[in-house]
Amino acid sequence: MKRLPVNLCDFTGIIQIDFSYNEIKRVDNIVCLKSLDSLKLHHNEIEYLRNNTFIGMKYLRNIDLSYNRLRYIEPGLLLNMAASLLNFDVSHNLLTTVDITNILWENQPAFCETDFSFNKVTSISNELDWTCKTKSNFGYGGYVNLSNNKLSYFVKFSEIGFRNFFFLGKLLSYGFDLRENNWICDCNMYLFTLKSSIILNMLHRNYFEVTCHSPPELKNVLLIDIIKSKSLDRLICNLTIADRCPPKCHCFYQPSKLRTVIDCSRTGRSGLPSALPLRTDLEIDLSSNKLSSMLNKNHEINTNGNGNLLYYYSKYIQKLDLSNNKIKAIPDDLIFKLRNVSLINLSKNEITNTPRFLQILNPCQIYIGDVVKHCKCKDLWLQNWLPSFQSKCFNTTRVYCKYHNEKVHILNMTSHDLGCRLYNAYILCLNISLAVAVFIVTVSSLSIYTFRFELFIMTRKFLKYCKGVVIPSDAYAYDIYISCNENDVYLRHWLTSSFVPFLQEKKLSVFLPYRDCQIGRLREEETIDIMSTSLNFVIFLSEDCESSTEMWIKKEWKYAWYNYRYDINREIIVINYDMLDYQDVTHKYLRAFLKMNSFINLKKKDKLIKEEMYSRLQIKEQFV
Repeated sequence: MKRLPVNLCDFTGIIQIDFSYNEIKRVDNIVCLKSLDSLKLHHNEIEYLRNNTFIGMKYLRNIDLSYNRLRYIEPGLLLNMAASLLNFDVSHNLLTTVDITNILWENQPAFCETDFSFNKVTSISNELDWTCKTKSNFGYGGYVNLSNNKLSYFVKFSEIGFRNFFFLGKLLSYGFDLRENNWICDCNMYLFTLKSSIILNMLHRNYFEVTCHSPPELKNVLLIDIIKSKSLDRLICNLTIADRCPPKCHCFYQPSKLRTVIDCSRTGRSGLPSALPLRTDLEIDLSSNKLSSMLNKNHEINTNGNGNLLYYYSKYIQKLDLSNNKIKAIPDDLIFKLRNVSLINLSKNEITNTPRFLQILNPCQIYIGDVVKHCKCKDLWLQNWLPSFQSKCFNTTRVYCKYHNEKVHILNMTSHDLGCRLYNAYILCLNISLAVAVFIVTVSSLSIYTFRFELFIMTRKFLKYCKGVVIPSDAYAYDIYISCNENDVYLRHWLTSSFVPFLQEKKLSVFLPYRDCQIGRLREEETIDIMSTSLNFVIFLSEDCESSTEMWIKKEWKYAWYNYRYDINREIIVINYDMLDYQDVTHKYLRAFLKMNSFINLKKKDKLIKEEMYSRLQIKEQFV
């Protein structure tokens, strides 16, 4: 039989079909069998399966297409399966890829097994660009058998729709059998194993026992054993000459330590390599060679890396080991280039110079070992740069001076021993004088800045006293602008019944915002206009003002200070209504009035408060 009989639709009530061991090549005419429960077509020649083949067959529970010649299954076959399918068997076929939409079941609450074993699957695809969403629900899952295929690397989860790694938790009820594949346990496996360690602490199943196929040193090692033994350092990728690994060197990338190692130690080199892997986490080991210089013979920098190796790769190097060579000098400009390298080892070389450029490095950052030299006064900086005798990295660099036929550590040398001239008395006095002057200027500047508001208020009062200010009677529309917390009922009552009438008896014009503001006009705009034509500003300080949500109260203070600052005629009178301390006031200019005791305290009697406030007012009539 080459294909399913066309007249199957004549048997709409049939519940089981078994056409195994035939030569059927196509299965695309069975959607009419609405009551079908089982479809067995194993050992046929079917090569292709459409994603709409079983649409509407809601009673179909078992599909067996094993031992066929299936090469392709259209994406979306199982993801959208809204039926009661329990078992889907396409094992022992010729599939080379499986789409993620044929592994996950989103519209069906549960299934038993999906079997893709004994195929030639090398990858998991996502042809429909499917994405897992927050509301995605994969039911109770089941067993997905991908064993005995040709998978080598775990797929990147973002490429198969899981852009949020935590969405993989939706698949905890699924079981994935990935055994008997050609798994390459290298650096590409690291991220998966790192994340898998979380799940392994929660549960274990026998099909987690995936075995490494390569590299040779990990062949037949269980990946789960690597994870449990915390041996993820073994997951590395060896680099070759094609990856720019220098000849005779061993290069590998190790993601667990975020490094790319270039091990060229003991390779008999007399010069630096001409190229290195193009990575940003290089740890270069050129120790125990015959290098006489830290420069290439052709001291040029170019993007191909054929010039000076260390200059070009300096921003990519994390560690550099040049120990046990024949290097005699450290180039100044190269030190600057290598300033961000975490460790530079130059011990056991023939270095006799200590360029001052070394100061840009942390002394624990570079290992030079023992340096013996004729020390001079210009080497005095080493005493400040080298670690002290008690430091953990004291032995990394030790500079010895040849002094009277002996070797003396430079930290034990005095300035006189190094040939430095002492300052004469005149220079010493001059330096002390300059230091004192700088100290006085600094302290004065800090004091002026700290007390700038207090100094301004004092200076202003002094100038007014000396100048004798005359105020024309028509210069200001209002004598007094009162700023207060209008939500305080008692304060409002006192202002309306006692304080304002007292001022009006003195024939002073008063603007009380909550009484005199025009209805419908913008409050801030009116405040600016009225304050610009007011001579005195009476500010009542209360606790509620500092915490008030009505920002216009604080704006009144700001505009009052602005007018007070730029017009010497005006005056600010602070009445400490709630007897606040200056630390309780956040506005620096109002705090200055309290610090200077330039305010009226409400502890006094009502009559005394009014008289003191009146005495501080600027009165126009006095100067007409």
